[in-house]
Amino acid sequence: MVTQVSSVLSVKKSTLESLSKLEENKKVPLIQELRCSRYLYFLTFFMVPFPVTYLIFSTLIFDLDSKGILLLVLSPLFYIASFFWIISGVGLQRLKKWSWYTFIFAQIFITYLNAINLLQYSNSEYKVWAFVLTILIQGYSLVSVSGEIRVPYLFPKIRWWESGIAGMPHLPVTLHHLSNSHGITAGQVLDMNMKGCFIKTPYDYHPFEKVTIDLDVFDQRVSVSGVVIWNAKSTVTHPKGIGLRFAILDRQRRRKIRVISQRFLRQKDPKYANQFPT
Repeated sequence: MVTQVSSVLSVKKSTLESLSKLEENKKVPLIQELRCSRYLYFLTFFMVPFPVTYLIFSTLIFDLDSKGILLLVLSPLFYIASFFWIISGVGLQRLKKWSWYTFIFAQIFITYLNAINLLQYSNSEYKVWAFVLTILIQGYSLVSVSGEIRVPYLFPKIRWWESGIAGMPHLPVTLHHLSNSHGITAGQVLDMNMKGCFIKTPYDYHPFEKVTIDLDVFDQRVSVSGVVIWNAKSTVTHPKGIGLRFAILDRQRRRKIRVISQRFLRQKDPKYANQFPT
């Protein structure tokens, strides 16, 4: 009798703890987690009005006169490049997965456009240095955007030959749903860093659904809330799952997530064995 009572009390206690976590997460404004970073937003501030910013940039760097500006505006390539830069800026602001690919195309078109400007329209005496400067700016923006968008919750680093293997490296995780009928379910973290993670799960989620995960691995126990950015279907490169972007982490959670992600990286790839201590 005593055993039955204690088991019932433990179940009620765990249920109340789960409900209290869900109530705490409801208090966090969802809009805070859907914004891109301030740095990425700063870059897109120049990308969205690309036709104007590029004309100003070309006039200053390439030393274009009025005739050169007119010929540039009449060039079809100018409008193609503008299209890709504008939609890339909008997509990056909204953290869309496709924005990375349009951004790559935008980089290709602007490189070709810069070369045409220098060869046909530029009056500058330093054409080579101007072109080198544009390449450096493009390289910097490419690396910066890659660090912001190529994250586990959009581009999980899963080796394609392991995507269908049940024993592939993973971290067990418990998911608490806020707006889903599944309640509390289990999943597997396949990739993770300080910004978010990719979780293998058979369930479907709503776009921007609020989820809380519980991790108890590597002697670290932590609960983190986040929002579903990507509802991934099963493909050759990754299994069915979700891309979860973490909410703002306090100092203690950041420390635990850093330890977990570093040790998990070492577990996935032996070449990092000496980089992160046990």
